[in-house]
Amino acid sequence: MLYSRPPSVEVYLEDPFSSECKSIVVPVFQAGGGVDVDSVKFFDRNGQLKGAVELGVFKASVGEVYRSVVDGKLVTYSGVGSRDGDYYQVLENVRRGVAAGLKSAVESFQCTLLSLKGLDSKAALEALVAALLASYRFEAFSGEKKRVLERVLVDRDDIHVGFAAAVAEGVYLARDVANAPPHELTPSKLSETVGTLFSSFRNVEVEVFDYERLVREGFGGIVSVGMGSEEKPRLIVVKYVGAEGKPLALVGKTVVFDSGGVNLKTGESIFYMRADKAGGAAVLGALWAAARLNLKVNLVGLLPAVINVPSGSSYLPSDIIKMWDGTRVEITNTDAEGRLIVGDAIAYAAKALDASEIVNLATLTGAIVIALGPLIAGVFTRDDKLREELLYSSRSTGEKLWPMPMEDDYKAWLTQKTVGDIANSGTRTGGAIYGALFLERFSHGKPFAHLDIAGPGMGSEAGQIAPPYWPDKGLAPGFGVRLLVDYIARRVWGST
Repeated sequence: MLYSRPPSVEVYLEDPFSSECKSIVVPVFQAGGGVDVDSVKFFDRNGQLKGAVELGVFKASVGEVYRSVVDGKLVTYSGVGSRDGDYYQVLENVRRGVAAGLKSAVESFQCTLLSLKGLDSKAALEALVAALLASYRFEAFSGEKKRVLERVLVDRDDIHVGFAAAVAEGVYLARDVANAPPHELTPSKLSETVGTLFSSFRNVEVEVFDYERLVREGFGGIVSVGMGSEEKPRLIVVKYVGAEGKPLALVGKTVVFDSGGVNLKTGESIFYMRADKAGGAAVLGALWAAARLNLKVNLVGLLPAVINVPSGSSYLPSDIIKMWDGTRVEITNTDAEGRLIVGDAIAYAAKALDASEIVNLATLTGAIVIALGPLIAGVFTRDDKLREELLYSSRSTGEKLWPMPMEDDYKAWLTQKTVGDIANSGTRTGGAIYGALFLERFSHGKPFAHLDIAGPGMGSEAGQIAPPYWPDKGLAPGFGVRLLVDYIARRVWGST
């Protein structure tokens, strides 16, 4: 992988108290206005949980934990709320509750047993994924390693453990890539890393367009954004062949670091711009999971990788650049760079690769964060079926999307003040819609969806409201991997 791997997962069907794990995590539901103690009485052999409930110490609220030593094991009871109500909210409550329970074990125990017997199969699978995600620690650049947990045992054999493991590996990969310091994963180093990562898969081909090729073949958006840096840009194309037919294209904005260019960013926000590659990171994570699962589908991932910094060779406001498909774009703001590199990649996917459809993930605009906050991404598409499929995967995985408009009247903003074909930025209002309309132009009639993940993709502004299966310290959570894998896997399996 890259820097970190999730704990291994094993099925253990014997008495949990006979396992070598010193830690046991047990989800506990609310029921009948109280706590469903009866469903977990097997673990409450000393009656401490029952006593805590009677005293009102533990109410099984989502994320609430109660710990008790039972037969030499530390049993952590994790509140997951009620079984009643919206099923997808129940799934999210289970994810959050189990993750909260696992967090304490990560730095204390090498092995933890997660009891899933009280959950239906879908909830059990989601609980396992959440447990693995809660175990993540970004420690590659820290001298002190806090994570101890290496194994998770589960007491069910009717869930797809391999699916959970593959998804967790994909999210770990996405988190590692998104959070890596910019000089650790320059465009060239990222290209080498991706090639190494996928070298063990016979049905995966990695093609890298170097700077000279990008110039030669006319990728004006990628070249212009990246030419200010000594570390020149790359276009990384990962082709996964699992079936016949046209590929589904996944395009991920991969700005290794975004200073804003000549329109330099100010304030604290610049610090977190290492995670401006979160879209590309999510695409990598989804491709990894698909390859691990050997899904019967054709995929192509495109990662235009650049560093956007000012220098004597930087592109400038009022420059007019020629994109790969011939579109002339006037630069009105060098900090609206993501749409330039992604536009080139989308056009290439549509015309050169003849993709069946294109889904783009990008930390594109601050405007979407103003609109939806740090936990919700906006989905822009004119394709009703594509929108509904993505929203279904959003509900299923808890990676929140909200449908946004593609307002045709706003198309005038793209052209009204430019001497080129379109301008790369427009008005102060409707900025997220402007970005989506700009990108749509490069899809050349292919079914197209744009996910603006600037809030949850970067994770820096979530703070205490972040789910407990997200990493701490404002790190990027790998948003989009689980959603994409669910979306892709349902094409093959019908459900996950």
